[in-house]
Amino acid sequence: MADPISALGASLSIGALARFIPEPRSKLSDSFNNFLQGGASLLGKTAGAVMDLAPDYKALLEKQMYVQQQMQVLSMESNVEKSKHETSMAVVRNLRVG
Repeated sequence: MADPISALGASLSIGALARFIPEPRSKLSDSFNNFLQGGASLLGKTAGAVMDLAPDYKALLEKQMYVQQQMQVLSMESNVEKSKHETSMAVVRNLRVG
């Protein structure tokens, strides 16, 4: 019976272990990374342009960003507490089963 790993592609067998040979880095991944870096620099320029708004809009935008940041912090704290609760409940459930 043929080894399932070697049936999928290039592999290297050492004793009983079979491993895939790493593929060379493609040019597509390099161009995708360049695309992402270009998008990040564009977003940085856009954020700078947003700060050139009228003072009324600037204050409103700053308040909105502050509220969004507070919502993110609250969401993170909620997720941490939920994870703690689920972990402790998993222990209780395992005790009931065993």
